[in-house]
Amino acid sequence: MKNRKKPIGIIIAISIVLLLTIVTLLGWAYYNSKLDLIQYDDGSKDIDTSTSYAIDNDELDIADLPDAPEDVDASGGIEILEGDIYHDDNVVNILLLGTDERTDEFNENARADAIMVMSLNTKAHTIKLISIERGIGVPVPGRNDDWITHTFRYGGAALTMQTVRDCFKLDVERYVRVNFNVVSKAIDKIGGVDIELTQAEAEHLNSAKKNYYESGSDIQTVHAGTNHLNGDTAMAYARIRKIDSDWKRIERQRTVIQAAINQVKNSDIFTLNALADAILPMVQTNLTKAEITRLMLEVPAFLSEGSKMEQMTIPTYETCWNSVGVDGRKMIGVDFEANAQILREFFYGTHDGISE
Repeated sequence: MKNRKKPIGIIIAISIVLLLTIVTLLGWAYYNSKLDLIQYDDGSKDIDTSTSYAIDNDELDIADLPDAPEDVDASGGIEILEGDIYHDDNVVNILLLGTDERTDEFNENARADAIMVMSLNTKAHTIKLISIERGIGVPVPGRNDDWITHTFRYGGAALTMQTVRDCFKLDVERYVRVNFNVVSKAIDKIGGVDIELTQAEAEHLNSAKKNYYESGSDIQTVHAGTNHLNGDTAMAYARIRKIDSDWKRIERQRTVIQAAINQVKNSDIFTLNALADAILPMVQTNLTKAEITRLMLEVPAFLSEGSKMEQMTIPTYETCWNSVGVDGRKMIGVDFEANAQILREFFYGTHDGISE
């Protein structure tokens, strides 16, 4: 009897191992199939020195800024900040680009309507997010100084990434680009998001509802206070700038991101699967599959620490001013050294100098 039981025990053990192996392989195949939906691209392209955006100074809705300091030439000729780029092995900075296509396809002529940097500390498991004001004046190789938002159109994600590195001495070598058009669909997939609206925001959305409806968007009627917004209404909210300023607009963009994270963490596996199928085909990145996998393995630890992000906007109001480029384009002049120090403190908690 003992000899008969032993083979049976071995067979059961082997069967369990085989079953676990099959489940693991199927799980990996499923996970890999989702990664295959992503568009992988190093973000590089030849810099376009011929195409220009028409100068529309009314497009840059910013709060009243002071004149440039006396020792600053606000007429152009922006110089690259000197100094080293700080690195921490435990911190991964990813440039987030929201491009302004109004279709389901990426367009090489798009500009980055939203520029953010998400900083992931894989040791402390904290998430920090900054928005970069799109109207910041920056140097562009082979061109006049221009808005940082236009660098994507002129040289792709690689140029925008290099501009952020050079101007703010920020260690960022990876980017993720998302087509804004798909964000609306993604929010619908997770069942909408809760957003607190002011009276002015609610009135603006309601008054603009007809224009959005004519463009095919499904905009809800809203009210002051907490609203559960569908994708189109959430994106309309994120684009509001006429009632206040571009500064508030990019705060609204971050508010939508935070609301989406809050909604996703309570979603079931079927919702998450539908979300992946909807959004991943319209994601472009230079992250490798191995890098994405390493970050995904950290997700439970990030969630256990809470999913509330620390946020801020660059430049800070005290470190910028009105500026006009050589071609007459209104821009935001920036004290890059001061903002580089602010970012280093925010992301890394260090006061190390920038231009020493």
